Amino acid sequence: MPTPRYLTPRTPGTRTYGPAISKTAELLGTPFMPWQNAAADLIGEVDAAGRHTFSLVVITVQRQAGKTTLLGANNIHRCLTGPRRKVWRTAQTGQDARKKWIEVADAVRASPLAPLVEVKRTNGSEAILFRNRSAFRPFPPTEDALHGEQSDCVDVDEAWSFTEYEGDYLMQAIEPTQATRPGAQTIIVSTMGTADSSWFHNLVSRGRAGEPGIALIDFGIPDDADPMDLDLVAAAHPAFGHTIDLAALKRAQTRLTPAQFARAYGNRQTGAAERLITTAALDAAAVTAEFDRSRAPIAFGAAVDLDRTETAIVAAAEVDGLPVIEVIERRPGTAWAPGRLVELVGRWSTVGLVIDPTGPSSTLHDATRRAGIEPLAFAARDRSTADTDLLDRFQHLDPDDGTPAPLVRFVRSADFLAAVDIVTMRRLGDSLAFSRRGSPGPIAVLEAASNACYALAHRPADPVAPEVRFA
Repeated sequence: MPTPRYLTPRTPGTRTYGPAISKTAELLGTPFMPWQNAAADLIGEVDAAGRHTFSLVVITVQRQAGKTTLLGANNIHRCLTGPRRKVWRTAQTGQDARKKWIEVADAVRASPLAPLVEVKRTNGSEAILFRNRSAFRPFPPTEDALHGEQSDCVDVDEAWSFTEYEGDYLMQAIEPTQATRPGAQTIIVSTMGTADSSWFHNLVSRGRAGEPGIALIDFGIPDDADPMDLDLVAAAHPAFGHTIDLAALKRAQTRLTPAQFARAYGNRQTGAAERLITTAALDAAAVTAEFDRSRAPIAFGAAVDLDRTETAIVAAAEVDGLPVIEVIERRPGTAWAPGRLVELVGRWSTVGLVIDPTGPSSTLHDATRRAGIEPLAFAARDRSTADTDLLDRFQHLDPDDGTPAPLVRFVRSADFLAAVDIVTMRRLGDSLAFSRRGSPGPIAVLEAASNACYALAHRPADPVAPEVRFA
């Protein structure tokens, strides 16, 4: 099992139904993988009175990891282990919830447990009914879907798709159904989402903070990992080597957009439904070797994040007629940056430095000037010029066959790719620019890269030697 990004520790001295849930999965024909056993142990943990320790379980894991198998085994186990248990499942729509429920129903009917159940598939009245009068049903994610009902366990699948408003109302619908059911539990499952998935992301944050009563199971690539590196993606996927292989990951990478792949198989939060720069364009623009700074004139760009949590410095040099971008440094805070810029400008043959004199970078611009370095002039309108020029360079296509032919190169960097992954655009008058506020995370690295390319393109012209004529 890969190391999870977070796994709530078991409570010392407690017992768990985890092994019994795992046995149920075997009876359903889908034996658990190691990560599912670890999750089942947390889901099934009970106190001395037999009540579940964690009333809320949050699971965030990659696609094709076996979430449906885990939930289905737990659903059936819960119904089998007590009379009149009421277990429910929902998802982003009622139809999606029904599809997931059907998968479980079909597995039960094909298992040794079939004699113990009756499956009703009539649309709107779906139920797996057990001899002990327990029942497992799907329901649509609406405010009144569970009105007047009771529940011992409620699953919410694809939670990333719910807005803050929808998620809050769904929880308000679930909570009253569990008021008189000792040990009731809600299990919320999803990959990480987009900028609109704040409800689910907040639940993940609460789990990481160790809030009492919440268990968190979180698998995915590290924050600083390159989401296009298939070896890293494979190493972080808990089903890799069990039900998924490298060939499957390669197929997914070619069929999905970059943002979709990063979210689906890296379980990384993305800022927009689509990345502004495609995987194919990034692959075509990426280089692995640093440029020779001793031979190429270098321009620098620096930027401070909107929340002033970090500062980035990026270099750009012209190599074979194209700008090549290299991330020099990305560090927390801002105080370190002026001194570092003085050092870099003094060490290399620098042709220009751009720092936006407005917005969060204004203090860095001022501090750098006071340190003895004069950045190039950069007006408000230049923000759009710099950002759209960089974007156009990455998005350039071959005029003959339409394949990506970017007019820029970048030294492959996880920091740069992370910023590209989440950046969104904003209106700046009649133009566009990268949106610091609209992006769900820091994009200082990308802004610094835009600044560096602008500085390179607007570097002072080389002096022209006077023409001397002799009569």
